[in-house]
Order: sequence, then structure tokens, then C-alpha cells
Amino acid sequence: DDRYWARRRKNNVAAKRSRDARRLKENQIAIRAGFLEKENAALRVEVADLRKELGRCKNIVAKYEARHGPL
Repeated sequence: DDRYWARRRKNNVAAKRSRDARRLKENQIAIRAGFLEKENAALRVEVADLRKELGRCKNIVAKYEARHGPL
């Protein structure tokens, strides 16, 4: 029946469009995840550096306070 095959063709086109859209969205998510992982790693390094610097600053303040009293 011609109507059956017309519906099948229409459904097949819609299914392909849906699969292609899903694949595109998955690729975009993967790219975004990679970017966020790199950004997260950089931020972790920055936090570690800031913690070291804070430790040094606290050490300096503690030495100053030991000599001159509290700030």
C-alpha cells in the first residue's frame, strides 16, 4: 500500500534526523566536558598555589607577632 510506504519513508527520515541531532548533542557535551575538565585542573593548581602563599603569609605574620605582639 502506498500510504504505508509513504509513512515508513517519513518515519525513517524523522528517525535519522533524531539520531543525527542526538549525536550532535552528545558531541557538544563531550567537548564541553573536556573544556570543563581542563579548567577544573587549572583551578585546582591555582588553589594549591594560593594555599601555599597563604601558608607563607601566615608564617610571616606569626613571626612578626612573636617579635612585636599581636597585630
